[in-house]
Amino acid sequence: MEADSLDRAIMNVLRESSRSSFVEIASRVGVTERTVRTRVRRLEEDGIIRGYTIREAGIGLTALIRLKVGPGTEIGTLAGEFSTWKGVECVYEISGDADLIAIVHVDDTVGLREMLDKMWLTAPAEISSTQTELVLEQY
Repeated sequence: MEADSLDRAIMNVLRESSRSSFVEIASRVGVTERTVRTRVRRLEEDGIIRGYTIREAGIGLTALIRLKVGPGTEIGTLAGEFSTWKGVECVYEISGDADLIAIVHVDDTVGLREMLDKMWLTAPAEISSTQTELVLEQY
């Protein structure tokens, strides 16, 4: 299914606020509430709208930051601190080459660099390495 200009207008409103009512969307795009309801249901059924999520305004980049910590580091304390920072969705303790993985949402690569710098400055003796991966698509 191909999205037309009305579908794209509806999706733009939903991107700004996924909690917009059908009446509000209809008013903004210039159609009836019933038209919006029908279009949204079709977009969901066709998989064009795959879900609704909450993100802070202006967020443009999602990244996974894998952190390897040094011996004797209290992983839970470090993860707990990072998890309270603005832009950090969650921090997981994981198995494998890394000890922690932080899911972060930032405005751009400058914001990502600032997040990494803040992590290193907060725990320079505890963090032995980081590896960052950018999210290209969410399914």
